[in-house]
Amino acid sequence: MNVIYQFLTFLFVLGIIVLVHEFGHYVAARLMKIRVEVFSFGFGKRLFGKKIGDTDFRLSLFPLGGYVRMAGEEEFDPEHPKPDEFMAKNRAQKIFTLLMGPCMNVLLALLLIIIVNLGGVEVDSYKLEKPVIGYIEKGSPAEKAGLLPGDTLLAINGKKTTNWKEVEITIGTNPKESLKIDFSRQDQSLSATLDVISASRYEIGYAGFYWQLPAEIGQVMKNYPAWKAGLQPGDVITAIDDRPISNYFELADIIRQSSGKSLRLDYQRGERLLSSRVTPQEESGRGMIGFNVKIATTKISYGLIAAIKNSFQESVRLTFLTINAFKKIIQRKISVRSFSGPMEIARVSQQALISGFANFFMLIAFISLQLGIVNLFPIPGLDGGHLMIFTIEAIIRRDLNQKLKNALIYIGFSFLITLMVFVILNDIAKTLPNGWKSILPFLH
Repeated sequence: MNVIYQFLTFLFVLGIIVLVHEFGHYVAARLMKIRVEVFSFGFGKRLFGKKIGDTDFRLSLFPLGGYVRMAGEEEFDPEHPKPDEFMAKNRAQKIFTLLMGPCMNVLLALLLIIIVNLGGVEVDSYKLEKPVIGYIEKGSPAEKAGLLPGDTLLAINGKKTTNWKEVEITIGTNPKESLKIDFSRQDQSLSATLDVISASRYEIGYAGFYWQLPAEIGQVMKNYPAWKAGLQPGDVITAIDDRPISNYFELADIIRQSSGKSLRLDYQRGERLLSSRVTPQEESGRGMIGFNVKIATTKISYGLIAAIKNSFQESVRLTFLTINAFKKIIQRKISVRSFSGPMEIARVSQQALISGFANFFMLIAFISLQLGIVNLFPIPGLDGGHLMIFTIEAIIRRDLNQKLKNALIYIGFSFLITLMVFVILNDIAKTLPNGWKSILPFLH
């Protein structure tokens, strides 16, 4: 049932984004008086649909995308194209028709972010706080750089960091990079070089420093050691085996390394001081007792003008993040394994929906914006590939050979199909214990 739920959620997310994209092409084509033959959600065999005017609105077999097929887009008489065919239009009209798909995705993202902002945005409170380090993992890049708890991060690579959100984005998007860190320690300004490494199945940047987070229990998982020991939501763990605990990350570190070992937890429940013994059980090679920490949240509300302004700012920020990520992939600073495909998007979509409509709408906005941006990349088969061809033709003032254009499009489609196969296998690899090594054992 969970898999079905994820699949339906994924179809809903993809459906909105694809329909908006293709609707952009459809509206632009009709405005340019281009006959649209097919408006399809999905690829492959037609399952059912309805013909309205000249257009067959259909649902096709494979619901992983969609397309609009315009008259004369694939087959036409180059000498005498019909007036309502795509190839009969001038380059400006063709470019407008192609641009409207990605533009609609960007507009959808802007609109959804505005709606979320008007309703109020719940954010983790620490992300808005000054980046004062609360804990540093042993052996982490942060420890090797000489950073200490209590240090305040001032700038990364010369760019000021005013809160933890900025720090996390910068570190997460710069795996395998050496970053200059400016920080203050007891009113003294210092700097260090932080060698960020790649971590987790998403291969994002990891530094090993964290904010100050009290070890307050948010949820307890049934039948896990914490539940059996009588721990409850709201309990604040103050010590472990008589060692004072002031930060959740320190507690988590000790538990991860104590699989099968009996530990005494001292904790505060209201006005009472209590203690219990707990034995972490091993899962995925590390100890865990089965609770989630409570993270305080803050609700930020916006007026209409502020909501619109923030929507544009957030969209610009996400656009640059997306472009920068692809740039780093080309430079091999970020692994292509960080890509997510249908399975991963389905899982994240389900989690976002469970956490609330605001997060769900923000996810749709993020994916829609990314689809709009990626579609403008000059890859044959995408809108950007066609735009590239039209731009070249405009510069040289003549049409490229049709066989050459067809060859470029076939190459582009082959690349996209290969990429799709890769991201699906990558999604599967993320669920396996040894990642890609479970699929291809000879990988190192």
